[in-house]
Amino acid sequence: MTAEFKIKPQEPANTSTNSGELTCRNCKGRLSRIKRSSFAKFLLFGLPFKKYICYKCSRKTYRWVSN
Repeated sequence: MTAEFKIKPQEPANTSTNSGELTCRNCKGRLSRIKRSSFAKFLLFGLPFKKYICYKCSRKTYRWVSN
């Protein structure tokens, strides 16, 4: 007995027109994800917070992640 799987190729995501892309509140630059510190992991354990950085203005921020 064998199973057949049909997989169709997905289109590559265009990051330049992605409306869900996070932007900096200060300079409107693109945010990049960075790792949280161990202290923040200890305090924010179980909460959906993620840490981001804007390389344009060097501002770091935590954002609430909605699923």
